[in-house]
Order: sequence, then structure tokens, then C-alpha cells
Amino acid sequence: MEKYIIAVLICCCAIWSSCNDKDQLPDIRPVVVGEYTDERDGNTYGWVRIGDLEWMTSNLKYCPKAPYYECEYYLFGLTWPLTVRSYYLDIDFEADYEEYGNFYTWEEACEVAPEGWRLPTDEDWKKLEMALGMSAKAADSEGWRGSQEAILLCQGEDGTGLAFQLSGEVADMDPWSTSLVLCFVGEYGYFWSASEVQDNGLQQPTVWYRKICTHYTTVYRGSTTMERLMRVRCCRDAGN
Repeated sequence: MEKYIIAVLICCCAIWSSCNDKDQLPDIRPVVVGEYTDERDGNTYGWVRIGDLEWMTSNLKYCPKAPYYECEYYLFGLTWPLTVRSYYLDIDFEADYEEYGNFYTWEEACEVAPEGWRLPTDEDWKKLEMALGMSAKAADSEGWRGSQEAILLCQGEDGTGLAFQLSGEVADMDPWSTSLVLCFVGEYGYFWSASEVQDNGLQQPTVWYRKICTHYTTVYRGSTTMERLMRVRCCRDAGN
């Protein structure tokens, strides 16, 4: 009988712990919130201050030339008259742009931030992750790091307000046509950093990026070559 009672108590504790995972998240709120209007195209972005940085609460929409689905792209040493297609046949590219913002090559991403804002460096990303509770050691590592920082990144007005989205990437060229393929919308979010990887041991440069996923509560830090398109989330120093 005693063993039975202990087993029931253990089960109850496990259920209670599972049900309260969300309650165990740190309650991190922005110190200051505001709005910024990009004078170049009239798009308005919310922003929140977390730690000593201010982050936009939606992805950048500014188009240096045209929306991503109407552009040509320089890949593999050539300029390709590429269009963008999707593995998901029902994606409306105009609606995707309106909801998730524009896609950029890394070179474009380094240049498109509005005045006073910037493409976050790898260190900017680390500062945000550590402000959300990640240890410095974990922030410096590669792969999936932390514990529940991805949940905090995705919180809206009831939490951090950062509202990072699972907005996919454009990475693979369709081998059967001159098309780039939009992948993982609603499943993964990919975001450029401004920082190149130093001494990567490769013949071509690589840059740091961040990835979040609907199946993980952690944040991925990795490096990639520049033959892909990602979204941009801008930041700036607090008080600018």
C-alpha cells in the first residue's frame, strides 16, 4: 500500500510539473516599447527594449529593388533570372511578404536596415539570448543552445513582445528549373547576423545565423555560406 501511494504521488508530481512548464518561464517584459516608421517606404514597426538593445517586433519589409518573389539573385558566381516557388503549392507570396517581411541575401541584409538601426551582429544576438536567461557559455556554443529562450523570443504582448516568427527560408534551387524554393514557413525561422565566422578553415566565407523551430524551445546558432535568403530582424542600442 505504501509503495502504491508513493507511485501515485510521483505520477501526480510529474503531471503537475508538465502542466506548469509554462508557469516556470521567467516573466521577462520589455523595459520600454515604441514604434518606428521607416521613411523610405512608410512601413511602421513596433519595437521593445530588452536589456541594453531595442529590437523590432516584426521582420523588415524594405525592398531595395522589389519584393523577393520578383527579384533576380546572384548565386554560384552568376546572376540568375530566378523566381521563387514553394514546396507548399498554396502559399501566396504577396501575403507571405506582408506577414513575414522580405527575404535578403547576406550582402543585402548588411545594407537594408533603416537609419539608426542595424542588422544584429552575433554579439547582439548573444546579448538578447543572455537577457532571456541563456548562460554566457551556452551563448558562445554552436547548435541548439539554452533551455526555453525560443519560447521567450516568440512571445507577444503578454510576454517579451519580441514576437519572432517561424518565417522559413529560401535556400535550395529547384534542379528542374531556374527557381529558388521557399521552405519551412510555419515550422522554422531563419535570421541573418552581420558577423562573418573568423578562421572557419574553409575556402569561402561563412556567417553566423540564428534558427528557431516549432519543435524546440532552444535557439540554434550556426554558420552558413551566403547562397541562401533569410529574413532580417533589426536592432539598435537602447535610447537611440
